[in-house]
Amino acid sequence: MRAVLCICVVFIIPQFALAQLRFIQPTADLGELRGGLVYQHRFEFVNESSDSIAITDIRLGCGCLSPVYDKRAINPGEKSSLLMHVRTLGQRDGPRTWQAHVQYRQGNKEQEATLLIGAKIRNEVTIEPSIIAMTVETTLKQELTITDRRALPLKIANVLASSPAIKVNTQTLANGVTKVTLEVSGAALTRARSEETLNIYTDDPHYRHLQVPITLTKPERANVIASPASVEIVGGGSRLVRLRTTGEQAVRVDKIECDHPAIKCTWAPGPGDDATLKIATQAAEAQTRVRVHVGATVLSIPVLLRKE
Repeated sequence: MRAVLCICVVFIIPQFALAQLRFIQPTADLGELRGGLVYQHRFEFVNESSDSIAITDIRLGCGCLSPVYDKRAINPGEKSSLLMHVRTLGQRDGPRTWQAHVQYRQGNKEQEATLLIGAKIRNEVTIEPSIIAMTVETTLKQELTITDRRALPLKIANVLASSPAIKVNTQTLANGVTKVTLEVSGAALTRARSEETLNIYTDDPHYRHLQVPITLTKPERANVIASPASVEIVGGGSRLVRLRTTGEQAVRVDKIECDHPAIKCTWAPGPGDDATLKIATQAAEAQTRVRVHVGATVLSIPVLLRKE
């Protein structure tokens, strides 16, 4: 009886340990791919445990991967799938491997499964840069170069940006080269950060639609005003200027610049979230300015100095 019991334990424990979220094919070989396009592969999986499983996160080894979930919560015995988009624009020629780590919760335990995608990239059409990030305060331009190395290069049919804040201009050059200039208006940006796309349409059946991701960031200005807005000092001495904020963050002065050597400036936090600027001078006569840097905001305060 003891021998039989030992055998049962040996076989039951490994089977219990293997009960988990199992991907049917955790590796995929996509073969040779034309660089520049977006491809996809679907990973199927099954919950082989007796507990519900929740996918909590997917750690991507490359920003060129983009997962799409069928569902995050999987019941015992249930099957589902994960669609992975692979962006090849900007990838170098030759063999490439991409990894994704699927993190999930099984009962009260955190688990992880690794997915691998392999392919061989062959670049005929390139776009430089292949990813664009722009911080726009007023107006900013960015140039892209599309190059087709083949004897009969493709023709650009249209180039459209997903945001109305982006104006697009194209110029066709010799030897399969096209220049695309983007002009972004900061005033037209409605959010502090937005993820946009440059869509490039061509006459080539292999490259009908190329996409370049664009991240637009608009610097947040501190809502700070000077009170009083200008200062007059007669016969030397000092004046206090309150730097008022209507936002939720306290005013912190990064730098103070004085155009006249007779002026000395200091600041102190308070009252409340505001700050207090002290402008001091010896007897002098001048019309000058003090510039106060608060984050991305520069307050220019006119200062009039009179001896009497």
